[in-house]
Parts: sequence; C-alpha cells; structure tokens
Amino acid sequence: MRTSDFTLLIAEDEPSERKIYQKALSAEGYKLILVESGSRMLAELSDTPVNLLITDLKMGPISGLDALSIIQQKYPALPVIVISGYYKEMVGNFNEKVIKIENFFQKPVNMKILKEKIREILRIGEGEKVAAKK
Repeated sequence: MRTSDFTLLIAEDEPSERKIYQKALSAEGYKLILVESGSRMLAELSDTPVNLLITDLKMGPISGLDALSIIQQKYPALPVIVISGYYKEMVGNFNEKVIKIENFFQKPVNMKILKEKIREILRIGEGEKVAAKK
C-alpha cells in the first residue's frame, strides 16, 4: 500500500505545529485531517474513516487525554500516537484510564522518526522489504 491510501487525523491546538505536520506529512502523500481540539477530533472520527490518530494532550475544551478515553471505547482498533510536552502525572493518567497508545513522543518531535513510526504502524513498505529479500 502507498501513503496516499491512508488518512491521518492530527489534533493539535497550536497553529504553527499543525502547519509543520501538514507540510511534512502531506509531502509524504498522506491524506490529512487537521483539527485544533479534542471535540473536533471526536467529530471528525464520527464522520470520516481514519487510519491513524496523532494527537496532542493539552487542548480545550476537551483535552486529548479525555478524548482518548472516549476513542478507546468507540474505536478500539484505531492506532494512536501521542505527541505532547511531558507532564509529571502523564504515565499515571494513561494507566488510570487504561488508554492504549502506539507511541508517545515528547515535543518537539523529530519529524524523521515520526514518519518512520507512522510507516511502521500502518505497515507501509512491508511488501517491498519482503520482495527485496527474495
């Protein structure tokens, strides 16, 4: 499968960071949906099929953490990458709410590493690697 076969939902309240994600990931060929809040994230998920969610945690009026609790129940198979500034209680909050995420990146994220993780989660290029080994 190609990157253009996948839709990524990116929830980030900072306009400058949304622009960075848009530029870097649209150049890779992904279809992108960019939102600025947890409530918009939930609305988009109910309207549009998404292959991967990338979210910040500290957003309003519904935080990314609260939205993830809802997403975990409604869309348990949806892979999630969290990109956020670290805060002391984060690990406890995730464990307490029993939220499963694929990966956590602390801001600022290394875009090359993020792109590699996205390809790994979506299994992009796996068939090419198998063919190359033969």
